[in-house]
Amino acid sequence: MTAAAVDQARRNFPRGLSQPESGFRFSMDALLLAAFAGREQVRGRVLDLGTGCGVVGLGLALDHPDFFGIGLDLNPDMLCHARENACRLGFAERFALLRADACGPWGFAPESMDLVLSNPPYRDPGRGRICPDAARTLARFERRAELKDFVRAAAYLLRNRKSCVFIHLAERVDELLDLLRASRLQPKEVLFVHQRQDTTARLVLVRSLKNGGPGLTVQPPLILHEGRGGETRLSAAALSFCPRLACNAGSTNRNSRTNGGNSESSGT
Repeated sequence: MTAAAVDQARRNFPRGLSQPESGFRFSMDALLLAAFAGREQVRGRVLDLGTGCGVVGLGLALDHPDFFGIGLDLNPDMLCHARENACRLGFAERFALLRADACGPWGFAPESMDLVLSNPPYRDPGRGRICPDAARTLARFERRAELKDFVRAAAYLLRNRKSCVFIHLAERVDELLDLLRASRLQPKEVLFVHQRQDTTARLVLVRSLKNGGPGLTVQPPLILHEGRGGETRLSAAALSFCPRLACNAGSTNRNSRTNGGNSESSGT
């Protein structure tokens, strides 16, 4: 890639990312996760547990120059897309990719990561309609691994007093918080995400600290949309929190339902 092409790809991000023409494609969930994790300075070794096409880790790399990212995924096709995206953005030397299952083995030493990010599958396979596309099914449903497996991986790989960040369904926040605490990942910050001011929370973002002390901050809710019908638009608060949501605001507003998980790797 020429320097000009890399510069153009970085300015366009996340537009133009390599993704499957059919099958699972990243949603605004991934952008919200990167924005939430990136509010603090990111350094060291960062693991994107279920990287998909790499959008979370690569988005962070654009804003934080002092970390080395590792994207873990079980789906070789998604890893090919992630590798292509890392090259397009000029991060081939800063973003490694590994085919592995969230249940392990991972090939990393324990407590070797400074930050772990995860957008795991959201749904119990016994609830909801299974997708005809196998990759979509593995990304959205806990077929290969459950939420507890992603939490266990984060706890094993994270250094002491370092953070992990999860995005998940708000309706499962009690389960997520219980699992984090049981793995010595003390929840420190929770942010609920609502589609509109008058709707219940759809998503939750949680930042936890390994071996952290007690104390949890619940942030003011993030409201994604305002207006009705043809006047629906991303809210000013949503754009302030995650400016990259504006990359394709029209289609984002029309397709604002969350997909659940980054990719099939989220279903590793």
